[in-house]
Amino acid sequence: MQAPETSSEARATEATQPTVEMPTDAELPFETRLLNQILFGRAGLRAGWRIVLFLVGFVFFAAFSEILLTLLSGHLAIVPSAGQQHGLSAMTLMRGEMDSVVGMIGGFLAVMLVCRQSMRDYFLVDRRWFFRIAMGAVSGFVALTALLGAMVELQFARLGGASELQFAQMLWQALLWAVGFLLVALFEEGTFRCFLLRTLETAFGGEQRGAHVWWGAAVLSSLVFGGIHWSNHGESPIGISSAAAIGFIFCCTIRWTGSVWWAVGFHAAWDWAQTFFYGTADSGLLPQTHWLTTGLAGPSLWTGGATGPEGSLLILPLLVLILLVSYLAYGRRSAKISF
Repeated sequence: MQAPETSSEARATEATQPTVEMPTDAELPFETRLLNQILFGRAGLRAGWRIVLFLVGFVFFAAFSEILLTLLSGHLAIVPSAGQQHGLSAMTLMRGEMDSVVGMIGGFLAVMLVCRQSMRDYFLVDRRWFFRIAMGAVSGFVALTALLGAMVELQFARLGGASELQFAQMLWQALLWAVGFLLVALFEEGTFRCFLLRTLETAFGGEQRGAHVWWGAAVLSSLVFGGIHWSNHGESPIGISSAAAIGFIFCCTIRWTGSVWWAVGFHAAWDWAQTFFYGTADSGLLPQTHWLTTGLAGPSLWTGGATGPEGSLLILPLLVLILLVSYLAYGRRSAKISF
């Protein structure tokens, strides 16, 4: 019976307490208003500052990872260029990409903590993530096999025999290469398809995220992804263009599936098949160990030359086919996704 009286007393007490009014922008000091305009936009922290924050977290965590790995292994990780005699090994790939993945995680943590975001904001949450990776891996292996099959049919490539390594050693190498390229896919997809794509979308549209904003961010992030391949030894204009194109396709699959995991599986399996399974160059880097040996013969415009199959003109119709099949598999039947 006392509850109504207690409630009435509480309301009376609240009514007598003075209300605190937050100052308007015009009432804030000039330097506060200036910093707010520089740092924040309609969607919170501006995209440029998010990129800076990501890079700071990346450098700090990657440096910490390198120091730790150096102490454990006793030597620095060095990725050899295409011109070195022995080529790229699976352990060297894993060592280098481990720093990149740890750095990427640090960048994400810095941005998500400051901007109060979650993994869902960056296309990382999917209850079917393992299924997505598996389907992407099958698609990536089939696509690379189709490309090399066309080159063999047109006599621009020739498949050689299997390596002389023992069966157990070959299985171990296959696993090491798989882990290495999974790290590559996690780093590149996480950085360019998750963080950069979302950040550019926010920069272009703020809280208004229409289709034109999404596709603009997808095109620009893909161009950036293609552009960084200029630094790879042995790259070619066709190889760089194909990297940008596959980056755009991955953006499409993120929009259609709602997550990045199909792209991660495709990316890892494509590189694994190209490098270990068939033994070709990957962006100018030759593998130290591989199962099959694929020889290329003919004009570099069709064989890819030092770039590898990714630098062949034959990849262009394949990319169109990958986009079409991905749309038929996911885009046509997916619900309209609004990010």
